[in-house]
Amino acid sequence: LFFLRIITMSMFSTTRKASVIQVLLLAFILLSFLAVPARATEEKAERGLSIAETFLDEELVYSIGFWFFDDVAEGKLSLKADGAGRYTATLAAQTNGVVDTLMRHRRDKYIAKLKLAEGGGRFVTESFEKAVEMDGKGIRRSLHTVDYEKRVVVWKSWGGGRDEKSGVEKIPEGGYADDPIAAFYNFRYGVYGPIGEGREYRIFTFPKEDRNPEIFIRMATEKELLKRNKLGKAAAEYLADARIDKDLFGSKEGDIEILFTRDMLPIQAVA
Repeated sequence: LFFLRIITMSMFSTTRKASVIQVLLLAFILLSFLAVPARATEEKAERGLSIAETFLDEELVYSIGFWFFDDVAEGKLSLKADGAGRYTATLAAQTNGVVDTLMRHRRDKYIAKLKLAEGGGRFVTESFEKAVEMDGKGIRRSLHTVDYEKRVVVWKSWGGGRDEKSGVEKIPEGGYADDPIAAFYNFRYGVYGPIGEGREYRIFTFPKEDRNPEIFIRMATEKELLKRNKLGKAAAEYLADARIDKDLFGSKEGDIEILFTRDMLPIQAVA
């Protein structure tokens, strides 16, 4: 179980409720990228285990604090087998306590259908589904389906009192379109390169119109950490700047700064 405290300017007003849950979701997926030390994963890769064998049946649970409140929200991420060479990863996030009442018992679920590629060296996305529920009723859904033979992403969104939308986007030649959950496992397996001080990672996700949205992560240098770390070196020894494109989670604020302990456990996020 990991715990993270969030500092943000968002307020619990009727006009900002969505922003709060979006920040919580953003924090969850970004701390997921960086909360698990890569050393153990690298050792498994060196022993010849595929990415699926490395993470199969793993379940991660995160508790998130907000301002002075503990256990404001929680998220669970799991990976299960779904046939030969295929897997289902599920991220479920929900608010708790008073915040849960303010958010009308909001539940967010993300389901990624994945398959092995490059000889078991990475996951690629077959589909990525998002669903939002409030007061026990479905509100909004979206689905992205990836076709690498045609090199296109077919998408649609519906519900929530808005018109249904759909479209087809082209995947750039020679690249992948990784959903955030597939990218999480790929990142930990070392698909995008080793983790190191001052390194940057740009992970391209689903194309949208004339853009190629990305997940961006940058590990700060020691000099930057000393300048920006307000908790003191005894509490936090690592700092990462991260960003997920706002279209992936519907967030208006996509930037977040995360402080970590020596063991790469997140202790504070500033959004």
